[in-house]
Amino acid sequence: MLCVRLVPQWLRPISLALLVALSACGGSPQPDSTDRPTVTPRPILNPTNLPTTTPPAPIAPVTPTVTPDIRLVATFAPDVDPLTDEKVDDPSLLDRRPLEIVIANSNERGVRPQSGASYADWVFEHETEAPGITRWGAIFYSREPSRVGSDRSCRIIDGELPAIFKSLLACSGMSGGTREYYIKPTEFYKEGRAYSPDFGNGAPMFFRTDTAPLPHNMFVNPQAVWDDATQKGINARPDLSGLVFATTPITPGRPAGDVQLAYHAAQIEWKYDANVNTCSTRGGCYLRWSDGVAHTDALNNQQLSAANVIVVYVNYVEDKRYLEEDYGAVKLFGFQIQLWGDPGGRVQIFRDGQVFDGSWNRPLRDSMLQFRDASGQPIPLKPGNTWVQLVRLDAQVQTTP
Repeated sequence: MLCVRLVPQWLRPISLALLVALSACGGSPQPDSTDRPTVTPRPILNPTNLPTTTPPAPIAPVTPTVTPDIRLVATFAPDVDPLTDEKVDDPSLLDRRPLEIVIANSNERGVRPQSGASYADWVFEHETEAPGITRWGAIFYSREPSRVGSDRSCRIIDGELPAIFKSLLACSGMSGGTREYYIKPTEFYKEGRAYSPDFGNGAPMFFRTDTAPLPHNMFVNPQAVWDDATQKGINARPDLSGLVFATTPITPGRPAGDVQLAYHAAQIEWKYDANVNTCSTRGGCYLRWSDGVAHTDALNNQQLSAANVIVVYVNYVEDKRYLEEDYGAVKLFGFQIQLWGDPGGRVQIFRDGQVFDGSWNRPLRDSMLQFRDASGQPIPLKPGNTWVQLVRLDAQVQTTP
């Protein structure tokens, strides 16, 4: 396979000393009234050692039966997408696995606007080793865009998302460390659910176009990946239980019509608009701006929107076992984003122009992410799509009514 590695635009005019300075500074907007938490880095761990079955529970005393809250939806009809709580026109689309596709996100020529992200049920955005550049792990299930991209290489976190969503994975390649330490040891790789030119996969699943310069012109045909998984007998519908939804919030939140955060120099803003229905049949969406510009999808010219914006505070640990990028004088190592634990950490859920504070957890490798308030009760999501911002433990997120 021909590997094309170009020095990105952000690196060309920056000296090594300045790059180190950029890596050390936050550049995030200041919060309204929260203090910076004390951050204790956790060591490099092997997340594939997380248990995959529930350990025996201790014997508990008999308690009175609690009347379930009928406002909460945690089980779904066969024609309802369990990742969005939205009814689908063709229920057969749910008789398959979700598919994670890795999507580039930088301000380099040919990257934005990306194709297909508005069709995803969930999108996870995370920091990369390059200051100011993020990457997206988009989870597709109930809708099928014609193409998704530009498709870029896997990062360490992509060894975790397919475990959570029991999904297939498609990415343009990966570094040696990501491949050997974080993808090949996984159950989904061993089952044949990881797709990449690194593993001998090519057209029609992966293809290049003349619409953008290398390396930003690779795209994924989702239907071709699903078809291949069906032929291999690994595309049956998995257990996707664990999420909880409610059409309206069940407890009061705080007003939050505007959300701003930053990954170093990359500025992201979500603005709530009650009159938009692109994210949910119930209406009311957060619209996305990136670096001050409305962020759209090239397939439909639609501004990216989300029924739920979830800010997950998580530990980032630099893994120096293998390089992600080597530019000679500048060497960049990948981050292990430790999206596991019970309890896991702090979370802020934005929906309906409000923010709800709580905690996230993922006790088992195949556990769906769960969100709870201070009393231990579920924080329900709004029916519709979800965008997750994976930020550092000491990230500063600014919200205004």
